[in-house]
Amino acid sequence: MRWSGVKASKNVHFYFGFTVRNPKGLIIEDGVNIGPKCLLDARKGLIIRKNAVIAYEAVIWSLNHDYNDKYFCGKGALTEIGEYAWICSRSIILPGVKVGEGAVVASGAVVTKDVLPYTIVAGVPAKVIGKRERKGYQYGYHFKDDTSHLY
Repeated sequence: MRWSGVKASKNVHFYFGFTVRNPKGLIIEDGVNIGPKCLLDARKGLIIRKNAVIAYEAVIWSLNHDYNDKYFCGKGALTEIGEYAWICSRSIILPGVKVGEGAVVASGAVVTKDVLPYTIVAGVPAKVIGKRERKGYQYGYHFKDDTSHLY
């Protein structure tokens, strides 16, 4: 990924079949897991902070169309996923959204607004359904501890 312009730590795990739009706009910090069939749109910038987990078929956008523009032009903004956040399967994060540290986005949720740290959101559009405990979480991908080849 680095040869394509992605700024990624050595301790990042990508499963097969993901897509990146504008690799030069993508920053991935240490310990991140990116699941299969994810779409990461970094055309306006995408930052994924330490130890975040992006699950199967999640879609994270930084750019979409302005449906009120007569030319249907694109508009967007930097999108950010916080440390220890969990973006569950088949959820969608829209452009310019910041998902806070330790936040959880439930499967199938469509996130249209920022998610506060340690908040759990679900639904379409996503709404707060709970709080996650603040702990000294210790998970994250570590290259030296990788045993995925055993499964």
